[in-house]
Amino acid sequence: MTCLKKLLLALFLAASAITACAQTDPKATEVWDPEPEVVLPGAGNKPPSDAIILFDGKNLDKWTDQKGNKPGWIVKDGIVTVKPGSGSIITKQNFADCQLHIEWRTPAIVKGNGQERGNSGVIMQSRYELQILDSYKNRTYSNGQAGSVYKQYLPLVNASLKPGQWQKYDIIYTAPRFNIDSSVKSPAYITVLHNGILIQNHVAIKGTVAHVGQPKYQKHAFALPLLLQEHEFPVSFRNIWIREIGVQKLLNGKDKKDWYTYLDTLGKDNDVHNNFAIENGMVHVMGKYFGYMATKKSYDNYYLKVVFKWGSKQYHPREKGVRDAGVLYHFGEGDKDIVWPRSIECQIQEGDCGDIWCVQHTNVVTPNKSAIEWDQQRVYRTANFENPRGEWNIIEIICNGNQIEHYVNGHLVNWGIASLSHGRILLQSEGAEIWYKSVELTPL
Repeated sequence: MTCLKKLLLALFLAASAITACAQTDPKATEVWDPEPEVVLPGAGNKPPSDAIILFDGKNLDKWTDQKGNKPGWIVKDGIVTVKPGSGSIITKQNFADCQLHIEWRTPAIVKGNGQERGNSGVIMQSRYELQILDSYKNRTYSNGQAGSVYKQYLPLVNASLKPGQWQKYDIIYTAPRFNIDSSVKSPAYITVLHNGILIQNHVAIKGTVAHVGQPKYQKHAFALPLLLQEHEFPVSFRNIWIREIGVQKLLNGKDKKDWYTYLDTLGKDNDVHNNFAIENGMVHVMGKYFGYMATKKSYDNYYLKVVFKWGSKQYHPREKGVRDAGVLYHFGEGDKDIVWPRSIECQIQEGDCGDIWCVQHTNVVTPNKSAIEWDQQRVYRTANFENPRGEWNIIEIICNGNQIEHYVNGHLVNWGIASLSHGRILLQSEGAEIWYKSVELTPL
């Protein structure tokens, strides 16, 4: 037998042994990492431990009207009731994939019929409506009764209670994903339990709610407010809470676990001057030393939300002029740590928030204004939406394959096709003090 045949036979026997072991050893199929986070279920009618309380019976501090003003709805005895004519209300916080619990009640005194009886709605992302209606012995078109995805899907059953009784929706919602050409990558999906009974089973939403004509999608930001509809009827609500699904908090507010630091002249994990500090649950970047704080892991296909505000201090050689920092992403695991590494940058600079910098000769194909500066491509944002210094700003980055989008305070300001599609995420230190309240990532 030749040496080659002997080698092939040995490799075959070794592979067979490994396969046989995998099929007989139960440990071969055990997954220990990561370990799921502990969430405590709420006792009785209480929310789970990780829920965001949207209405606790006391006030509407987490809501505004659609113009950003204080809501005109009536809060009394732990209940909020629609004031007819005051307009719909929206959450101050934006949401994407989520689990929503909401309890509602139509008026006990019945007036009208069909759609003119206890009409309201839970409108996911201010666009996709789950109908609220008094549908107890009240016939209307089936895809417009309580529990319908309005004018799209009728409920599997009618689980409505009598007027004046408290009812509840438990909703599992997946936000739609869009490509940069505005086409739909994947539609929104919704599952609904009405009073504990399944009425919508992971149905694909067909588009924005439409009273006349067919629904259709219009591209929008990944995360948007929840809307409760005012439709001229005094519908009441209580016990509203929401859980974000799939959100990974990259900053834990306690330490720099899962991150490392790199500073010019000092190197990796040698932050002897505490340039990156954890204070009051936030990352405080002193900014005196050029470098970055980087994730140990690489990521691709995600939505990234970064909340920041400027401090007051500036350092040489940037002690004068605009404050400068940035979120760099797609820094390859095999690439060397340097100032600044091969990556794509979402610029955080006073007056220039949302610009794209193609670091170390990366590139982006884009219809937006572009130029070569400092021997690298710069893509200018289409408009400036940065809040004044001292106020919090929200940067959102969508990485969909090699498609990238930059949002500043809810506004799409830059996009293109990048030469990179995955890698680590960096928070830059470049001569200016800056605070990061949160860095959150949602896989797409």
